[in-house]
Amino acid sequence: MNKPDWETHGRRRRRSNTLEALRPRVGDEVIAEAHRWIADWELAVNGYCDEMKNSGSPAIPGNVFTFNALRGQKWLPIRAFCRHAGQEAHMLLVQMLAHGWSFSSIGRSHWPELQERQQRQKATEACEAALLSLHDFWSRQRKANAGQAIHAARCYRACPSLPVLCREFGLAQPSMRKLIARGEKMLNRPRHGLTATAG
Repeated sequence: MNKPDWETHGRRRRRSNTLEALRPRVGDEVIAEAHRWIADWELAVNGYCDEMKNSGSPAIPGNVFTFNALRGQKWLPIRAFCRHAGQEAHMLLVQMLAHGWSFSSIGRSHWPELQERQQRQKATEACEAALLSLHDFWSRQRKANAGQAIHAARCYRACPSLPVLCREFGLAQPSMRKLIARGEKMLNRPRHGLTATAG
């Protein structure tokens, strides 16, 4: 899909900004993580991304194979979140963030037996819970990634053989070097503890 076509399609289907309505309840950090999820979803599903726009860096040249590999990579956190929080939470994110459904539309879709006011209330609560689950998922991912980077740096300090580590971690050498460098940065970070002063 060409960018102008995608933008026209996107404006047409995004009818309600439910995400902004939930900002006072969940906070800015959760909203930012939701924007990250929808950017990954759009690239994985529609093949559209604006990642390099206004980044100050030149676009990295690639081809159809590297682009498809990137799309496949973006599917990984989406599927991981679905396993983490369940199919219903995943579907709520798609309806709320990707399709721009209102709380009323989400309520009618999930709880058709309830009255309209109850549908909206249930939808609001369910969407809030889905966003908080997404926040919990990203927090766990950051901890796991940091732990892997520290483990890689310690392994390299103990046995500085890059080919061995590449096999152990299942990474190519450039990615392995980046992981080690990230781990070293965290290991070398100064630790600020409480200091006692005698007076």
